Amino acid sequence: MVSQSTNPGFYESEVALARAAGDGDPRANRHLAERLLNRIRATVHYLAAGDRDADDLVQMALVAILRSARTFRGECSLERWGDRIAVRTALRELKRRRWRERIVALDGDVAREGQISADHDIQRRLLRDRLAHLLGRLSADRRAAVTLHWMHGYSVQEIADITSAPVNTVRDRLRTGKKLLKSHLEKDPALRDWARSFIHESHG
Repeated sequence: MVSQSTNPGFYESEVALARAAGDGDPRANRHLAERLLNRIRATVHYLAAGDRDADDLVQMALVAILRSARTFRGECSLERWGDRIAVRTALRELKRRRWRERIVALDGDVAREGQISADHDIQRRLLRDRLAHLLGRLSADRRAAVTLHWMHGYSVQEIADITSAPVNTVRDRLRTGKKLLKSHLEKDPALRDWARSFIHESHG
């Protein structure tokens, strides 16, 4: 039984929250969406390589998660369950649309000293955009493997489960993708150092 309290914390469990959302409870839907939105947005942003239509993919992924809420059985965290749906939804849509264009590089080298705004939030956003641009140089499959591994710390087996690909294929995608991305990052010290910090924070 789900509490009638307006406090989301009163849902007895993650399963109860998901079940309520699946039953159309507006309060549960709102809480589930708020809980997962930032994670979905970050994941999809990198999967889509910063494409200007990435927000559409975020909305599609969120809708898919809410529609699937009753399938959550508590065998993993809501976050990991949501990752699976978000990644599959985004990759399926990217493949359907056959998005092959790459985002236009930011004007100038946003990571070079003296060219980034002193405002930390603006700097962080620009560097994220630049990293997304570099990820855009990878194939969609390699980009998915690298994003899931670096952002959320998924293992090769877990990535294989999420993307429905053989373990050896995922291992090759991850190895090649990381090698290519690192080669790009090494050419830009500021971005390289920030990316290392960001990747470390994302595992936390």
